Parts: sequence; structure tokens; C-alpha cells
Amino acid sequence: MARKTKKTARKAAPKKAAVKRAAAPARAAGAVRKVIVPKDLPKSGVPLSHAVQVGNVLYVSGSTPFAPDGSIAKGDFAAQMHQVMANIKKILAAGGSSLDKAVKVNVILTRISDFFTMNDIYKTYFKDGNYPARTTIEAPLAHPDFLLEIECVAAI
Repeated sequence: MARKTKKTARKAAPKKAAVKRAAAPARAAGAVRKVIVPKDLPKSGVPLSHAVQVGNVLYVSGSTPFAPDGSIAKGDFAAQMHQVMANIKKILAAGGSSLDKAVKVNVILTRISDFFTMNDIYKTYFKDGNYPARTTIEAPLAHPDFLLEIECVAAI
């Protein structure tokens, strides 16, 4: 068995200290979590926040086509798409961000046949070439009149 010398003991100590110093910033960087409540959108009837800010990132929940008065443009995809984008813009603004700072968008369509119409409308909300990363899927949604839902992540 090798005998530990003072030289070996001195070498081990700096490694442990370096590991502790490297881990400390991660613990100290605990960002504050803040719930965003836009004033001009109705409160959700389900247990979620419109958005949550952590550090310089804003996480926007799936936004649905409810107008501020609680109505839905039933069966009108274009009207629902514009309403969802208007809702997202209001939520982002309430959190100190905008569509220009969106980095990731998830679009859920109840009918994949609306994909091309969605794209035509979607691109009008962004500067050409400044589109966020995006995923689009087809899936059923919680409310029978919803034709789409969109969520996003944005920088602040």
C-alpha cells in the first residue's frame, strides 16, 4: 500500500476546493420565478399561469383563441389564429418581451389541413428571416371549439 506524503495530501486539497468553487456559482445563480398576469386577458379557468419568467427567459403557456370577452370565433381558423397571436403579443408585452425576442414556438393544430393557412398568417407576425425555432403538431385540444393553441419561449 502506498504511503501518503505531505506532497500527495497537498495535491488532493486543491482539487476538492476547485470542485466546490465551480459548483458554487450554479447554486448562487438561482433566478427568481415570477408569474406574469396580463391585465387585459381573462384569467384561465384551469390551473396555469399565462406566463412565468425565470431570469431573462419568459415561458408562455399554450395560448388559446379566447377573445378578452371570453368569446371564440367558432370554425374560423384565420380568426382564431389572429386571436391567439394577439393574446401571445399581450402576454409577452406584460412580461417585458415581444415576438421579436421569441426563441421557440410550439403550434398545436386540431386539423393539419390548416398548416398552410397557419404559416401564411404566422409569418406576418415576424420580420422576414427572424423566425423563432418552431414545432407544429396535430393533436386534439381540451375545448371542442379550439382549432389551435400556441406556446412559446422568449428572451426578455
